[in-house]
Amino acid sequence: MTQRRHHPRLALAGATLLLLTTFLTACGDDTLDPIATASASTTPTSASVSPTPIDGTPIAGTPTPGTPTPGATEGTASSASATPSSTPHVVVTASADEPVASTAYIPASELPLAVMTRGDGTAFTLPLEVPGRGEYSIGLSGRRELGERGMLFWYPESTNQSFWMLNTHFDLSIAFVDGDAVIVDILDLKAESLDVRGPGHSYRYAIEAPVGWFAERGIGTGDRAVLDFAIPDSVR
Repeated sequence: MTQRRHHPRLALAGATLLLLTTFLTACGDDTLDPIATASASTTPTSASVSPTPIDGTPIAGTPTPGTPTPGATEGTASSASATPSSTPHVVVTASADEPVASTAYIPASELPLAVMTRGDGTAFTLPLEVPGRGEYSIGLSGRRELGERGMLFWYPESTNQSFWMLNTHFDLSIAFVDGDAVIVDILDLKAESLDVRGPGHSYRYAIEAPVGWFAERGIGTGDRAVLDFAIPDSVR
């Protein structure tokens, strides 16, 4: 009769396996599961949320492309610079073909003001978005409404830059102002019109506003439009 010998290495391996199994059971399978751990650490969170609309209003009106005065061309707004506010401001079109200026996400209460003064001394203020020159080609396009706010297009020298309404979904009024802060012309532009229009005089800055805003307040050519703030370096 052959005597079965006890193998010490096999016994040690069995004991180790038993201890490891007991330990894993006590800790729970997911604790040391490398696949579960990896998936938990690499699964991205849902951080891309669509921008919150502002003021429930779209904005339109952009300088025309082609051969504008130096520095007047506009680029595509950077999504990194557009920080949506938690408070709705403008209704923005969710389309890559209609970029929106980053200033659209600034609440109207935080925008700088233009002061319009009639000949009789009556003054009115309008909050203005002041986009960098790189966003001039975007202007107020890509929005569905425009609240009680406007947009400034400022030039370091007098210009004859024209405007059109590509991807601008509401009518606008534009006041053209010379270097002495005197309004030299006011034009009404139709939504989505591709007609290229400009004032009959050179000007230093243009102020876009909701259509009829100037007329409703009795503001016309010869009245004053003073910017109650310093022009930022991004515009100069």
